[in-house]
Amino acid sequence: MAKASHSAGKLAFGGKVKRTLCGLCPAHCGMLVQVEDGRPVRFHGDPDNPVNAGRLCPKGSAAIELHEHPDRLNHVLKRVGRRGENRWEKIGWEQAMDEIAAKLAGIRAREGPEALATLGGTQHSRDWAGWRFINQWGTPNFINSGRNCGTGSMITECAMYGWDTVTASAIPGVTKCLIMWGSNFAEANPMGWGPLKKAVQAGVIKLIVIDPRRTKSAEIADLHLAVRPRTDGALALGMIRTIIEEGLYDKEFVENWCLGFDEVREIAQEWSPERTSEITGVPAQLIVEAARIYATTKPARLSFGVSTSQIGEGAARSALLGQSILRAITGNLDVLGGEMLQDEAYENLAYWDLIDFTRLIDHPARTRDNVNAHDVRIASIKGYAAFRKAMAKVKPDGHYAAQYMLFTSQPHVYRAVIEGDPYPIRAIIVQNGEPLVNYGGSRLAYEAFTSEELELLVVMDHWLTPTAQLADYVLPATDFLERPELSMRWGFTRMFSVGQQSVAPMFERRDDYDLWAGIGRRLLDPLDWPEQVDEMLDRFLAPSGRTHREWGESGASCYLPENRTFQKYREHGFATASGKVELIPSLFEQFGIDPRPVYTGPPYARPDVDDEAAYPLQMLTGSRVLEFMGSTMRQSKKMLARHPEPLVQIHPETAATYNIADGDWVEIARPEGAIRQRATVTDAIRPGTINLAGYWWDPKRRPGADLSGVWEANGNAITPYDPKLSSFVGDQPLRGLRCSIRHVNAPVG
Repeated sequence: MAKASHSAGKLAFGGKVKRTLCGLCPAHCGMLVQVEDGRPVRFHGDPDNPVNAGRLCPKGSAAIELHEHPDRLNHVLKRVGRRGENRWEKIGWEQAMDEIAAKLAGIRAREGPEALATLGGTQHSRDWAGWRFINQWGTPNFINSGRNCGTGSMITECAMYGWDTVTASAIPGVTKCLIMWGSNFAEANPMGWGPLKKAVQAGVIKLIVIDPRRTKSAEIADLHLAVRPRTDGALALGMIRTIIEEGLYDKEFVENWCLGFDEVREIAQEWSPERTSEITGVPAQLIVEAARIYATTKPARLSFGVSTSQIGEGAARSALLGQSILRAITGNLDVLGGEMLQDEAYENLAYWDLIDFTRLIDHPARTRDNVNAHDVRIASIKGYAAFRKAMAKVKPDGHYAAQYMLFTSQPHVYRAVIEGDPYPIRAIIVQNGEPLVNYGGSRLAYEAFTSEELELLVVMDHWLTPTAQLADYVLPATDFLERPELSMRWGFTRMFSVGQQSVAPMFERRDDYDLWAGIGRRLLDPLDWPEQVDEMLDRFLAPSGRTHREWGESGASCYLPENRTFQKYREHGFATASGKVELIPSLFEQFGIDPRPVYTGPPYARPDVDDEAAYPLQMLTGSRVLEFMGSTMRQSKKMLARHPEPLVQIHPETAATYNIADGDWVEIARPEGAIRQRATVTDAIRPGTINLAGYWWDPKRRPGADLSGVWEANGNAITPYDPKLSSFVGDQPLRGLRCSIRHVNAPVG
């Protein structure tokens, strides 16, 4: 049986009420919206939605402000000047679709379907429409912002034990220990943070935080391990050694279900607490204590965090392998409250059938793999096919969030535009994403977007973002109040949420689906692309026995499967080639990746990031703050009042070394360039490490030559774009990079 949440509509206000899903971050919290005369006038959290149970984070308070903001994109714009010159003409939607489709058809005829790349964000739930399009079109070159968040974790976990634990949540009252490694629930997961905080303070769950920063999460933790950036792999090995040496691992599980344990033990043996402490900067006693607590306080959860995917080169590989080994040898895999594997089939949603990444494997029009396949072999069509083969006995349909095995690396996309290597990309469609701000290596992205080799750049968004200012066509997107919602969680879980459309779209704003359906009806089978998004949503919901409208009108907002079973591997094994947990993954070996958890971290392999004289500090980028989601929300006066400036955290010792006082403006420099942010001097960051404000641009500046200040404080303006610095799966290096700082008198602008 499944549980559906309901509400009788008992609200603190009267009037017409719609139940929708907040689209301001990927959590998709339930929201009840009061509508009067066609306008949203008030709202609050839906108390019956299990994601947020009636609560909303600060971002939600800006919903109406952003919906009616005077700077919203409201009309289709076609470029008439040079890229970035900010000269436009307004055209109709159908004209834009005709022209875009004609350009794509010409490119496909000359260069093949692979000459199109799509770049997306994570703010909206229409990624499925873009993925459905590319699978029918035949291009393997696609990305969304999750590319640098979960790809490394997903591929490592699936190679080791056949599925991932990315979306597994600690369950207060069931989970006894949580390691929060490279994440900060207090800022990144506010809906989960409240119950977790209460559980920690009540002493019913042990919390261990591994982070160079003393975050709000770390402040209440039982242990805080302030690890030196990029040394996570060493820390994992130190913990593994303690667990093995003290016999704290699950002997029955390791003996019956794991391969490669002896080799892991041999590698970990070198990592005494003292040596691990020397490399990581974490006191030896804390390393031992953390290992003991995690191994003995069960069920335990080592949470997914984006940071270990973003530390580049071999550092990410050794860290992700080490984390996955810890999950496995402690016997926490696939147990309630532990490292739960969300690997049961969809029963009430046609998600897999309607997106169908398998079409890319044998697509009749596709003759080439993605543009990183020669360099990052495992994140490719061939890599995905190998995962499908390894999973076949247990999961014949493969992984439902297969995009994480296929996402193309950003620098390779940009080089394919600029250099035509390994083949040309001639068209890019950006759907509700901001590559110049949200992705790493902004300088190379800018070169690609302004290249004469790029024949078509289309951006669909709410705002004239820096990337949109360079586009050939800009399409105005609806917000979550203006559209029917169906959150399918990107294929990670069997849960789905339904939201009603609250108000009619303003001006000429259109649903994101209309972009893909518009060109799909012109260039693909029109029967696959209904005129109205409601019809498409009904196709997804057909197995549930209800239409989207029926789900909304019934008062049910969320479908929660209850028939979960655990330790399914005891019946059919793990979804790997061997059927067991491969602590030394054979799939890594198959694709030329060192499968052993041998530590790789500082010192760095390349001189541009190993010159400690020129770049003596390490920097972090992209840390979450409650007020913003990546590059978005910066148009909100409410959010800017709470967080008005780009702030860089600097330890007092570091600040004193460089004669920097709290509130000073600071220049942060790397080989790629320099940016300026305002100093916050605090002991909540390790000495020698600085924590930059991420994703910064200035929407108050009118579009123009400076692209709304995108080069002034944006951390990704100084992150590297050499593919050799990316991780083994192509994730860009964003944390632990070498940099220098100096005091300056004022911001650039």
